[in-house]
Amino acid sequence: MMMVQSVFETYKSNERVTYVSISPQMFSMLAKLNINDKDPEAKVFLDLVSQINTFKLLRTYEPTISDDFSDWTQDYVKTNQLSELMQVREDQTTVYFFAALSENENIVNQLVMLVQDDNDNADPDYRNQTVLLYVDGKIDLERIASLVQKLDIPAGEELKKLKGKVKI
Repeated sequence: MMMVQSVFETYKSNERVTYVSISPQMFSMLAKLNINDKDPEAKVFLDLVSQINTFKLLRTYEPTISDDFSDWTQDYVKTNQLSELMQVREDQTTVYFFAALSENENIVNQLVMLVQDDNDNADPDYRNQTVLLYVDGKIDLERIASLVQKLDIPAGEELKKLKGKVKI
C-alpha cells in the first residue's frame, strides 16, 4: 500500500503550497464538543467528523508542483486499487474523484479528489490552481460534500452530485 504521507510530507512546508491537515485527535475533540444537537447542520457535522480519521489537503498554483500532485494521485490510485467515481470537466477545470468503496451505498473508506484548473484568463499568479484532497474513514459522500463546501474547497458541488451514484 502506497504511503499517503509521501506527497503531503514533501509539500507541507513548501511556501508555494497551502497545506491543511486535520488530525484524528482534532476530529475526536470536535465530535465531543457540546454543540446543540437539535441544530440539523450541527448534527450532520458531528456525525461526519466522528467517522473521519484523516483529512489532508494541498493546493498550489505552481505548474511543476501540480504535476507532482497529479503523478502522486495516479500512482496512489493504481497502487491502492481505488475506483474512479467520477470525472468532471467544466470550462478549464477538471475534477477527478477516486475512492476505496465500502459495502454500504454512498459510504467510502478513502476519498482522493484532484482538481486541476487551467484558467488562462485568470490573474497570472492564480492560473493553474491544483487541489489534492485525501480523506480516510467511513465517509458519507453527501456529508463530506457539505464539509468541503463549508471549508470553501473547490468541487464541493461535484461531491454532492455523487450521492446516489456510488453502487457496489
